[in-house]
Amino acid sequence: MHITDLKIRNLRSIAAADLELNHEGRPTNMAYPNVNILLGANGTGKTSVLRAAALAVLGKVMSGGAGFVADGLIRKVPKIRGRVPISVAKVTADLVFRAGEIRESLLSSLGPEPLGVTTQIRLRGTSELLESSTRPATAADALEEILYGKDESSYFIVGYGATRRVEASARVDESARTKSRLRRYERVASLFEDHLALVPLSYWLPGYEERNAGRYTQVVNLVNRLLPPACRMQKSATETDLGTEHLFEMNGVALPFRALSDGYRAYVGWIGDMLFHLCMRAPRGKKLNETHGVVMVDEIDLHLHPEWQRVVLPTLARELPHVQFIATTHSPLVVGSLESANLFMLVEKDGATSVQRLAESVHGRSSEEILLSPYFGLESTRAADVADALEYLAQQAVAGHANASMEYLRLLSGGMQKSELQRISAKAEGNTAAVKQALSSRRND
Repeated sequence: MHITDLKIRNLRSIAAADLELNHEGRPTNMAYPNVNILLGANGTGKTSVLRAAALAVLGKVMSGGAGFVADGLIRKVPKIRGRVPISVAKVTADLVFRAGEIRESLLSSLGPEPLGVTTQIRLRGTSELLESSTRPATAADALEEILYGKDESSYFIVGYGATRRVEASARVDESARTKSRLRRYERVASLFEDHLALVPLSYWLPGYEERNAGRYTQVVNLVNRLLPPACRMQKSATETDLGTEHLFEMNGVALPFRALSDGYRAYVGWIGDMLFHLCMRAPRGKKLNETHGVVMVDEIDLHLHPEWQRVVLPTLARELPHVQFIATTHSPLVVGSLESANLFMLVEKDGATSVQRLAESVHGRSSEEILLSPYFGLESTRAADVADALEYLAQQAVAGHANASMEYLRLLSGGMQKSELQRISAKAEGNTAAVKQALSSRRND
């Protein structure tokens, strides 16, 4: 399953947004046609887009006692003549399924065209109701069975929020987890719940070798291909003081998962959870790199060293070529590893968010160039006082002040003393204040 188009109305900061998402079936010359990256300042709605995709696909599942609570998802609508109007958030996803994901009888009834799923969240006062419908009507019954039936192997969608905490293996209570949340909602629940713990590799992988030796080997090999060269997960589990688990070799030293750095645990944590859900629902005999589905990750660069930020998405896209990735990031290194067609800009204007696609190419450009580009919009990558001092000195040099050019070059090269920088910064601050006061006086006149 892939999401071809996502339409959002009245969801949190987003008044209206339409996204034509990349996936392997869309004609393109992109190096990574299965990657979609959401960019934008904090508060523009990047996480809301991920939530919208989950809501659109799983709306009816999430409203039927799945454990999901629709809290704070509605965009606030101004009062009209003192009355609070009914506010409706609506998300629509157009989906494409493939023959390997669903029964042939269902596939033939669905036809070749993408199918749409619509989810609405209605608000009147404090009551919220999640509704879901399907279109076109002729395929409604077939789509209902695929999306909401008991056969969990029909499609795959998972999502990971920015708070990614991995539960200790001894604390995992599978019965309690399935009682509190339906499995299909659990796979995306961390996008909505900060406290949700992910399933650790140590809970399921050591015993999985006896159940499916072939896929067990695939999991170990895939995890190692997704890790940086300095880290390797051992092929066999080891008995430790906390039970049986796979150790990770870091520069020749074997470490348990709990001893890894925050960056490795955050990354291995969601990878391990994703593979758990994938292995639990995938048909026997199917290779992991043949899997189709949707994986959503908020802040995919979370805790990752810059060296790994440069390759994390290209690696995922290559190793899981049929999986559609939708992720958010604030990292210029992640952005620089992709093409402009992979990027979606969320821009705030007049209190609402819109989605833009920019033509400017960033692939292979330096981090500073990308940060100064429209994708991030920084005026400078230097410390604020240094940036202000450089701008002031440049203005002074243009105005003909004799020493300004030399001071500019000294500051640019890092050869200026801190006391000198403070002196120039004070002048720059005073100059900025004077300019603002002059402009204000002109407006008042």
